[in-house]
Amino acid sequence: MSKKVYVLWFGQTLSWTGSAMSFFAIGVWIFETTGRASALSTILFTVGIVGVVTGPFGGVLADRFPRKQLIISFDLVIAFLMCVIGYFAINDKLTIAMLIPFALAFGIFEIAHWTTWSAFLGDVVKKQHVTKISALFESAEAFSVLLGPIGGALIYSYFGLSGVILVDLITCIIGIATISLFKSEKQIKKTKLSFKNIYSDLHEAYVWLKNQKGLLALVSILSISNFFWGFTTVLLPPIVLTFSDARGLGIIESTIGLAFLVGSIISLRYSEYLQGNIKLAIQCGLLGGISLIFGSLRPSIFLLCIFGIISGVSGTVQYTISSGAWLAITNSDIRGRALALRGTIAQMLRPIGVLIAGPLGDYLEFSFYPDNIELLSPIIGTGPGRGYALLFLLVGILYICVWLINYQNKNLKNLSNQVLEITKN
Repeated sequence: MSKKVYVLWFGQTLSWTGSAMSFFAIGVWIFETTGRASALSTILFTVGIVGVVTGPFGGVLADRFPRKQLIISFDLVIAFLMCVIGYFAINDKLTIAMLIPFALAFGIFEIAHWTTWSAFLGDVVKKQHVTKISALFESAEAFSVLLGPIGGALIYSYFGLSGVILVDLITCIIGIATISLFKSEKQIKKTKLSFKNIYSDLHEAYVWLKNQKGLLALVSILSISNFFWGFTTVLLPPIVLTFSDARGLGIIESTIGLAFLVGSIISLRYSEYLQGNIKLAIQCGLLGGISLIFGSLRPSIFLLCIFGIISGVSGTVQYTISSGAWLAITNSDIRGRALALRGTIAQMLRPIGVLIAGPLGDYLEFSFYPDNIELLSPIIGTGPGRGYALLFLLVGILYICVWLINYQNKNLKNLSNQVLEITKN
């Protein structure tokens, strides 16, 4: 791969770490302000559902306009939104209700950014390197998950939410500077953008994906899996913050980030072995469910770190295999829309999981668990947060079932052969 790819990697690692700090700090601020999981659930649901609805349109843009310019534009919009949040925070005017319209905007621009970014990665390397570059930028995301919570917790403790957002803006500028050094691949000239042409573009991508049975099967399974991971996004902060503080949560989330980093290093080192290895992706799914069960057993930083290690490594390897398959099979003219549909389908159930997790977790924590403490305490322990942990346990069991059912899926086996045939030519 070109050395410029590593320059791009460096800039995005910094930028994504700054973003991780901000989102960590916002999550802590929400829970400290309300003391309930429902508020965080509402904000995350808003971001997720808007992204699902608007995601395909981002794919249309990614296939019609220079992808580098689009990424920079989306970054600048997101940076402006963070500036506004920082302004309200520093003046003590920020409220939960005020975050909802910002969540709507983030949902639109974040998903469009990631769709364009995924398509852009496929432009900068040859087919035989698609799994390798997926692994490389998984390590960038891993660094952000590792350093974001630690840095976010430290800065938040001393300078509050506005201080974290300032660091995010600085890293965003660095990320934009490094991507500016890259050339955009010219898109094939198409007709003028209109509602009719948008519909036509999306229909073309839908027909294409419908005929890709292996990819469709994989993304459908991941959609169900992400529904369950939506629960964990909401449940982890209250589980931890009921027996620890922001530093404890930061340790766990940074452990997850370290596991992501280890997983990306493994993926990078063994990228040729992982390329098209869908069976291993399924096995990683089973490990993810086991990790959730570990994390639910007791109010323990140690057990939750074990959850983070197992889920982080297995999840990264699984995502690398999936991303490599999509980049291998898609061509430049369809890649933006195909990856947008991938994101939409994969994430469309996650907001529902996020939305359900808050109220259901609160019910189990404050009503069901206290009424059944003698029955449940031998399984998940005693103390605050154990109702949330019960839901964590149930999600882990169901998650394992999803991957066991699909262990011998014929479409997934055919997908492995398809990827290997393309990448070896």
